[in-house]
Amino acid sequence: MKPPVAMDSAGGNSGKLFDEMPPRSSDRGCPRSPSPAAMEHGFDRHCVVLGGMPKKRSRLELDAGVSLWAGLQPDILGIVLHFLPCLADRARMRSVCRHWRASANGHVLPPPLPLLVLPGFKFSSLSDKGDLMPVRCVPVPKEVAADDLRCVGSFDGWLVGVTPNKDRSDEYNRDADGDCFLVNVFSRKVIRLPQLCHMRYNFPAYSSKTLRIINGSGEVYFRVNDIYTMSLCNVALSASPDSRGKYIVAASSDHKCASKLALWQPGMISWHICAGVDIDGPRDLTFYLGKLYVLQRYKIRLFAFEVGEDNGGLMVSRVKRCLSALPLHHPYQEGGAISCNMVVWRGELLLIIRHYSDNYRDREVLKVEVFALDVNTNPYGLTEIHSLNGDCIFVGLGGCKSFPAGLHHGVEGDHIYFVPDDWKPYDTFVYCMRDGKMRSFAVKLLASEFDVDQLSRDFPVWLLPTE
Repeated sequence: MKPPVAMDSAGGNSGKLFDEMPPRSSDRGCPRSPSPAAMEHGFDRHCVVLGGMPKKRSRLELDAGVSLWAGLQPDILGIVLHFLPCLADRARMRSVCRHWRASANGHVLPPPLPLLVLPGFKFSSLSDKGDLMPVRCVPVPKEVAADDLRCVGSFDGWLVGVTPNKDRSDEYNRDADGDCFLVNVFSRKVIRLPQLCHMRYNFPAYSSKTLRIINGSGEVYFRVNDIYTMSLCNVALSASPDSRGKYIVAASSDHKCASKLALWQPGMISWHICAGVDIDGPRDLTFYLGKLYVLQRYKIRLFAFEVGEDNGGLMVSRVKRCLSALPLHHPYQEGGAISCNMVVWRGELLLIIRHYSDNYRDREVLKVEVFALDVNTNPYGLTEIHSLNGDCIFVGLGGCKSFPAGLHHGVEGDHIYFVPDDWKPYDTFVYCMRDGKMRSFAVKLLASEFDVDQLSRDFPVWLLPTE
């Protein structure tokens, strides 16, 4: 009986992620690689003598072979683990025997390389060569299992998932989202959030207010316990649900061209809805220094929301426009299309801008720029940077993440990995901060797995597990 796998996670049971992954159809029927103990004794798990005819081995002989490897010192195992940056490789090592699993759990390791969650709840790990490893399917917890499950955000080992609205009778709400939840892909813990299609008024608890945008000419409207219908595009969390303190979930919705920003925290029975012409359109969201930042991706307009608490839960007390244009005399100030994202990197808030050619039908990425934002000026200052000090950044619709690639031997840093966040095949590439060059990234793999309807909004999401 194969011992259970224990992988790298604070919960100590993240090995289930890869241990329970059924292989792809192309992998079925292929024999599994023999264990080190089996290699030592010239047989594999199927009792086939390497280079000879099949020969049966007893369980006693198998256990005796494994015990030879069990004698390795924990310090040696720890050194080996430091040379295994991929989560799946660490799991394979820990699954050799109980001694290896117990010894490996006692070491403090750098976080494993990021995972990419593809449509259909499929996972692929970034390799130390900067490419994606073969895709594996992961069983979804039964309480949230659905054929149309899609991921819209992540934080540490948690994913934000949504499923379609179950009520198909109303034509307006038919293509809206229904259930929304947080799921830890390692511990399988599920946290349910309020429904995304809420069609019943709660008059005694209803409230609304309007805030003028500082440094702007518009207003933002807030409604509590109102009716709403949403289809989520992307979600950001202020902290991990594993943390002892409270965390905030911010979600961007665009249902029937009605753009909304929704806020929720534990204890609330419904979403707080924010709307306004100035914050409409595709948005990127991130929390930084206690504020929620909302970026209009195609206009370089950045807003800071100051979020507090009142008797009804969350309360937005102030909205300020922090940025509305690139620096003066910037060569890409006018003309061409742009796409913007934000990421928190080493205590700084960065703005990442992709510049595209004017030809819509044959559009290509012309340039990538990265700016550090100075949040102490009004409006915010921009300083272009050309190095990430050996780190990497991962950009996707479910949020942007920074990763300390320099902690892993052989993993190249100062790269930005882009995966599709819209139906644009040219947005799958790797950008090198050092020389400004771009190269393709996992094009064949993403093309073979990215076979979903263009109306589904089901895009890849980066997942960065913690040790």
